[in-house]
This record gives sequence, structure tokens and C-alpha cells, in this order.
Amino acid sequence: MGVRGLTSYIAQRAEIYLKPHELHSTALVIDGDNLSCNLYKDVTGSYSAFGGDYDDFYRAVVQFFQVLAECNIRPYVLMDGGYEERKLRTVSTRLRNKISVIKKINPNASITLFPLHLKEVFVDAVRDCGVPVMRCVFEADDELAALARKLNCPVLSYDSDFYIHNVKYIPLITLTVKVLTKQVKNKNSSNQKDSRDLRHCEAKNVKKRTRANKIVAGIQTAEQTASPKGNSKTYKYLDCCIYRVSHLCGRGTLSPEKLPLFAALLGNDYIARSAFKNFFAAGMGKAGRSRKLKLQQKRIQVILTWLKEETAESALAKVLSRLKKNQRDSLVSQVNAAISGYSNELCHAYDYFEEHYENAFPYIEPVSEEECSDDEYSASPDEKLSDVEEGEDQEEAENQDEEQEEEEKQGENPEADSGDDVEEEEETDEGLELEVEDKTLLFPKWFLDKLYPAHLPRSFVDLMHLRKYINNPQIEHFPFHDSNEVALPILNYVFALLHHVEGEKMEPPLEVDMDMDGLTVPYLTYLTRALRVTNVRYIKMPIEKTPAYAFDPLSPDARHLRAVFEDNVPNADTEKLFSKLDQLPEDLRLYFLAIIYWLHRSEHCDLLHLHSLILSLVVLRTIDVTIPAEREVKTFLKRFGKTLKAERAVRDKEAAEGIKRGIKPALLELSVPDRMAHVPKSDCYLTQQRLLPHFHMQEIFKKKFDLYSTTVIHAFAEFQAVVYQLNGLNSLLDLPLLSPRMNQLYCGAFLYNIYDLLRNRADVRYHVENFLLPDSKLMFDFYCYLYDWCAEFIPTWKRLEVDPTAAKALQKKRLKKQRQAARKLELKEANADPNAEMVQDADPENDFFDLNNKFCALKVA
Repeated sequence: MGVRGLTSYIAQRAEIYLKPHELHSTALVIDGDNLSCNLYKDVTGSYSAFGGDYDDFYRAVVQFFQVLAECNIRPYVLMDGGYEERKLRTVSTRLRNKISVIKKINPNASITLFPLHLKEVFVDAVRDCGVPVMRCVFEADDELAALARKLNCPVLSYDSDFYIHNVKYIPLITLTVKVLTKQVKNKNSSNQKDSRDLRHCEAKNVKKRTRANKIVAGIQTAEQTASPKGNSKTYKYLDCCIYRVSHLCGRGTLSPEKLPLFAALLGNDYIARSAFKNFFAAGMGKAGRSRKLKLQQKRIQVILTWLKEETAESALAKVLSRLKKNQRDSLVSQVNAAISGYSNELCHAYDYFEEHYENAFPYIEPVSEEECSDDEYSASPDEKLSDVEEGEDQEEAENQDEEQEEEEKQGENPEADSGDDVEEEEETDEGLELEVEDKTLLFPKWFLDKLYPAHLPRSFVDLMHLRKYINNPQIEHFPFHDSNEVALPILNYVFALLHHVEGEKMEPPLEVDMDMDGLTVPYLTYLTRALRVTNVRYIKMPIEKTPAYAFDPLSPDARHLRAVFEDNVPNADTEKLFSKLDQLPEDLRLYFLAIIYWLHRSEHCDLLHLHSLILSLVVLRTIDVTIPAEREVKTFLKRFGKTLKAERAVRDKEAAEGIKRGIKPALLELSVPDRMAHVPKSDCYLTQQRLLPHFHMQEIFKKKFDLYSTTVIHAFAEFQAVVYQLNGLNSLLDLPLLSPRMNQLYCGAFLYNIYDLLRNRADVRYHVENFLLPDSKLMFDFYCYLYDWCAEFIPTWKRLEVDPTAAKALQKKRLKKQRQAARKLELKEANADPNAEMVQDADPENDFFDLNNKFCALKVA
């Protein structure tokens, strides 16, 4: 949810509230959505302007969990579910901020907009690492805290809510993802107690990283770090800081039962701070004299001081006394909901992991006596605060500048949701939804069985519970309609399935519309960006058509996929399309169904987009699984330079001798897709060297970013939306086709650069064969095989003999060659010998007699 300003408040007083900690040999509960967003932001940087480099992100996630495994850390990942009704105002505000980013996006901006398949790629990586993962029904905060309390282990996140929850909390900003090694000094060293405070330099570093919003960078494993010498016993750990509620609730400061009210007074995603404006205006004292503290930081100090003298009941009574009578019941309900969220003890994750994972909980630590006595022996934060604030005045000027920069960054990045300072929000006036202690009771069991393993995206919860779909915008062309529009028929079909479950009596729909026969039908509210303006648009979408086949969630009918194409792609031969899917590898079938759907429905894609998509999957699916993935040119040459040089010498020698490289006879007996498992490493090294520059942003964009084309990106964004919606339908049907692995298929920067490269080529296939894939006959054959498979289903209006752009470029080349030939002829004539004609026209029959040479008249017979 996020408590306003608390993250910055703790970071500025890290010496008081945070303790150094060695993380190893323990369970660790991880906020999956929070970690995925921060990892992507650190890994991709400015490349988010190209729609998502899923390959780099996937490798970063895998490497992160490999580091945890080296330190004997057992992670448990929980993903967020849908939104609750009371949070829709906040969701709408954030959606509007994201829309404003799209309007002014450029590849040099530091703003990160998360791609559509981010969470799905993250879940794929987590599963591949063998880490338990579960998707919660709503936000995972309460479930994270409950599981951490059951296992008595820390929570890893970057959400200010966990400063209020009664859990051990490791802020992600403090985690150094670098494996360190230390000698074991005594038997109790593994059960460490955070005995010392942060040093001043450590606290300053936490504060600096918080302002820079830099979470994890430079992941290093034990192989990359130096190990201590000697034969003594050692252990590996990660350096971090840990927080406990006792650090905030010190002796005589604040009791734990007041924490939910403290958080509510500051405002969160459910309670706007403006709801308490009358209370702050009349019921609180002055916020202090410090100039360098922002208003929210002053407010936190004053609230802490005020709550110290009040009980939880008296404090709530005084707050309510400053509100209007018609607001009190609503506010009490909201405060109680927040309190129940902060003290929730229901834990479905524990039961799910225990049932579905073998040896799910190898580390369950009992609560130690030292932890139980933390409240009793912890020093008062007020006593420490006076010591810390003595040195704060010396840094005032520096901090003011840094805080100003932080405000600018927070204003630029609408995706940041770390609980930092947020300006006043409008008071919500939405109706109160029904509060249920166990919110899983709102959903049928079959739905939870599909949701918990994270097979379904979080949007399905909104479709079931709220009958709404919040369309998070991608990097796309702002004057066009949103990129998800081409996939709306698939979304509508999914909504129809969810509300036409066989053998299940559906509740009367809250939102209904009238069809042509006068019957009421449930409708979907679609939240998306308005056309050409920075605003959120609400569209009512009634169910267009009853599903063609009955939907039994326990044994779904795979023909629903076929029905989507029959209804929405009438110009494609659906029967032939699905019959020819067997010619493709299993992991590509759903992906190519999405390609055919996209080619028929999108107005902005062309065949160059198709060529780029096929090249991307051929390269990522082959090279990255055959040789070590490396994207930096210098590092690649340093690691594999000798191999490249030797292999290039062999091939140059064969070419000089006229030996043509071909495919081994044994491989010719296999089908083209089956040959890809036998691509030689030498082919991969040479091809990767040739293609490596295309994985990076073009240098010209750093000087002229206006050359960056969002119209090209828009077509790829539409394709991502089709894949996303089609995969959601496929998951609802219990995966009759394998879900596409986007990390092996899609790299946004590579796609953009390849499209830009091919747009001026008259013969694309010739260019691919001779300039992009000349070192691998197997990869080129696979590229041709996939394109030829698609060619049969390309709509007629997109089948052009010669692309107009390429024809125009070819004409320019011809004119250029003609001008060059004319200039060469003129230059040749200008430099010609003036007596050349006399020499050429001389008559050889006329003998020449030199009067000065007496032998000239002699002739040789």
C-alpha cells in the first residue's frame, strides 16, 4: 500500500532504525512484484523505451536467485493479485501518470515504463530456479507478513508498509547482492544478533541510495569474489540492513497497537491524507523549526510525539472529533480496514507451499529470547534522535539540493511506488465494498486453483471481482489508439468464459447492460488512455457473444482458442491454420497464432515487423541456450576472442580453397526445426559477434532522439498485447498449448534495430542470408522455414511484391550509381592526353624516315 513519507523518514535516520545484518542460512519471504520492478529498472535502464528486453531481465532474475542459493537462503516469492475496490482511485491516478510518460517518451530519458510481460517473465525465471512462487488474491502485503511471522524469517521488499507490520524487514535498497565469505568464529555465529548500530558512513550510504532510487546493481557470485585463505570453516552471506518494529516502538515512544493508526494518519493507497486535514489544522501542534525537513517529514515527527501521550482509543476518538459527522462512519470503516490489514494473520501461502512443494520449509526458526526482549532493552529512538540531529545541520545545504533532485526524479517516474513522499491526494468518495476477513471466499475454488500457481495474470482477479480491466499502457505512438485495442475481442471472450461457467450459478451482475433483445448482460469496464489527451477513459464493453462451447473449468475445451480465430480472423483459413500448427515446435505454436492474429487485425504492422520477430526468436532461442549470453561487445571479445579468431581463420581458409560449408548428411534427415538442437557453437559465436551491436541503442539517438520512431514501436506493442491476451485465454483453458517464453523470443532493442536495418533493403531474405546469418546455414534455414509457414496466412492486402520503401531506396541507389558513373567519365575526359587522337589516328602504312639516321632506310625482310 505504501505509507506516505515513511521510507524517506527511516532512510534519513538509518542509524536509529536500521541494524546491519548478515543474510544466510534462513528462509526469506520476497515481494515478487516489488523485486521484479526494481530488478528491471536496474538492468535495462533506458532500453525500456523499446518495449522490453526480456532476455536481459530473465538472466538478472536467475542470477539473483543463484546468489541467494549460494548463501543457503530459501526464498518464497509471493505475487500480487487484483485490486480492491477502495484502491481504484489510486490506480486511476497512477494510470494517468503513466499516460503522461508515453506522451513524451524518448530513448535517452531516465524514466522507466515497465513492459507488459514483465511479471510473466519474472515468474518463468523463478520457476526455472526451483523457487516456490504463488499469486495472491489481492495485494500480497498481508500474506507476506503472515508467512514471515509463521516462519520467523525476514521479508525482502521496498515497501514502507513493512515498517508497520510486525515482521523482520530487509529494505531492498540495503541489500548488497554480492556473495561475501567469512570465517566461523564460534558455534553461535550463524544465529546472529544485530548487536551493533550502523556506522555513520553506512547510514549515509543508505540515505544516498534511497534518494538515487538505486536498488540492486552489480550482482556478483562467490566465483567473482575473493575467498579467505586457509582451511578454517567459512560461511557465505549477503550484507544488508534489517528493521524490526521494536526499532520504531522503542521504550516509552510508541506501542505496537498504535502503529495502524499512525500509518492511517500519514495516508496510504486506501486512505487519502486529505481526509485528516481538519485534524492536522486544529488538533496538532507546530511541526518543528527544521527548515530542511519537508512537510511530510515534520508531520511524522509530530504524530509520533503526539501518539506517545495517547492510547489507541483516545487517539482515534480525538481524530474523529475533528471530522464532520457524515464522514466519521466512513473513516472508521476505512481505518478499521487498514488496521485489519496490518494485523492480518490468515496465511494461505503456508498451506499452498506445504501441499505443492516437497520439503517446503527447511528453515523454520523459533522466536529467540533475544528477539522477545528487543522491546524491553531497545533504547528510546528519541534519545538517539537527539544525537543524530546534532550533525544534521552541517549537511543542510547538501540535503536540500539532493531532496530537490529526488522530487524531480519522483515526478518523472510514475512507476515508483516505494512509499516515499507524495503530494496531497483527493479524498475518495467511492462506495465501501463488503469487508470479508478471508477474501479468498469471494472466489470459486476452481479459480483459486488456477490463480495460486501464477498461471493466470493478475488482471483475471479484476475481471472476476470488479468486472474491470485496467490497461497498463505500453511504449506506443500516442496519437494512435491504445495498443491493446486489437486484442480486445480476446479479452471480451475471456470475460464471457468467466461469467458462463458450466454448472455454476453466477451471482446477479452488479453492472449490466441491455442487449438488442432487451435482456440484461454483464458488461466489462475497460480503463485505458483517452485518444490524444492525458486522461483515463472508461469504456463499457458488454459481452459480444456467448462462448461457442461450454466452459467447464475442471476440463476446459481447447476449441475455445479456435473459436476466437473463427470469429475475429475471418480472412484466415482457421481449419488449415490449426492443422499446420504441428509443423512448428511446441513452444512456438501459441506465439505464431498470435502473429497470424496480429497480422490480420493490426493496421500498423507490415512484413518487416514479421521478419524482425522471426529473426529475434531464431537468435535468442538458439544462441542464448548454446553459448554463454553476453551483450557487451568488449566483454564478448575478451572472453571469446581467441575462439572467434581461430574459427574465422578456418573458414577463410576453406573459402580460399573453394570448399563450401554445408549441412551434415545426418542432419539433413531431420526436419528443419529439429536441426536447431544441433547448431554448432562456432556458428553461434560468429553470428553473435555479427549481431551484437544490434542489441544496443543506436548512438545516433543520443544526439538526435527525434529520429526515434514510436510508430514502429506501436506495431510491436500491439503484438505484445495480442500475445498477452491469447496466453491468458490459453492459461484459463489449462494450457492446451505451451505458454511462450518471452525471454527466448522478444528483445525490444534488437527488434527495433533490425526493423530499422531492413526497411531500406530491396531483398530482405538476401540481406539476411549474406549479411546477418552468413555464418550459420542452419539458422538461416530455420528463419526461412518460419517465414514460409507464415506466408501462407499473410492477409492479401499485406502481400506486396516489392515494398514501397525498399523500391524507393533501390531507385535512389540506381540514380546514385548513374551520377557516380557520369562523374567518373567527366573526370576521365578531363585528364585525357590531348595528343591521344593523333597517336591513335596515325597511318601505319606511311613510313617514317629520319634524315639524321643513315640506317633508317634499311628494311628488314
